Amino acid sequence: MTAVVMPQARRSPVERVLLWLEALLALGAFGGAVALATGGVDLGPATADLPFGSTVFAGIALGIVNGLLPTAVLVGALQRRTWALLGHWVVGVALTAWIVVQVGVLGWPPHWLQVLYFVYGLTILELARRLDREVR
Repeated sequence: MTAVVMPQARRSPVERVLLWLEALLALGAFGGAVALATGGVDLGPATADLPFGSTVFAGIALGIVNGLLPTAVLVGALQRRTWALLGHWVVGVALTAWIVVQVGVLGWPPHWLQVLYFVYGLTILELARRLDREVR
């Protein structure tokens, strides 16, 4: 007896871009987390402004918020889980909030990478909004 496999609907271009952005975010966050936690990144005097004055803590937080979260949402979306759409919104909010808090902790003016990642988070939010409209 053979199993019948139902063809999956194709992913829209919006969803494909969103999934790629989340995958790249997670990869970058995991790399940054390892670099922070192992001392591969020297923040100089800004280290004292981090919670607990610890780059290890900052690395773990970065890995969880911007590494594990988008990875979980990406896997959920690939498996077509119903909660993945909400997950895309959460990833965008988490990234933009991360940058706002980071600038608040490390001080003004923001580094160009902070501006870039803030726009990255806004882009994820916009794509989540568009995807939300496509599926409703």
